[in-house]
Amino acid sequence: MPDQTEYLTYMNKGNYAMALTLLDQEINQSPDDPVLYYNFALCCFQTKNFKKCVQILDQVSARYPKFIEADNVYRLKVFALIEMKSWDDAEALIQERLAFSMDDPKLLSFLAHIYEYTHRLDEAIEIHRRILKGNPEYKNSLNSLGYLLALKEDLSPTERSEAVSCLKKVLELEPNHSAYLDSFGFLLQKSGNIEAAWKAFQKGLQLNPNHPILLERLKNLRK
Repeated sequence: MPDQTEYLTYMNKGNYAMALTLLDQEINQSPDDPVLYYNFALCCFQTKNFKKCVQILDQVSARYPKFIEADNVYRLKVFALIEMKSWDDAEALIQERLAFSMDDPKLLSFLAHIYEYTHRLDEAIEIHRRILKGNPEYKNSLNSLGYLLALKEDLSPTERSEAVSCLKKVLELEPNHSAYLDSFGFLLQKSGNIEAAWKAFQKGLQLNPNHPILLERLKNLRK
């Protein structure tokens, strides 16, 4: 019989298929341990079996309502539903959880993501502003807000200033992040500052040479 935590070693190595096999054995030995089911769901997520992940998490919520990792159970379920593009179910679950944790930045970030991918950009922008009101250095929202504002066709001077401020701040916090450089370059490009945009894209590509979006940005700038 394997060591009880051997599956964690495989999870840490990224070998989720082996971890699933070991977890299945552990669950047979300890069928009432919610931690095992939660880790099983995590491995299902990592192996892109999102439907199974949701099914396991539903069992955990039903059987162990006081499970110490309850918040993470709901976050993982939301993430899995988003990966399945079950937008309505994911949004409904987020709204349900926000009744208990109204300013949870992770849940709000998921909600903004749903709004973005269902073409409700103004609502996504407002969610990121809400996050930043309570967490001014929340990097995901600084980047996302700057990028979403740059996407607008009728960007006002005030919104442009807000976008610049957000993206400069996130790059101060993490100057060598290719996605943040892409967002800043895109804003510069939209503002007509092609030379500065080129430099931002080039720096991002040096950090991540195979970044498909950055490659496409540079290709389009050459035209």
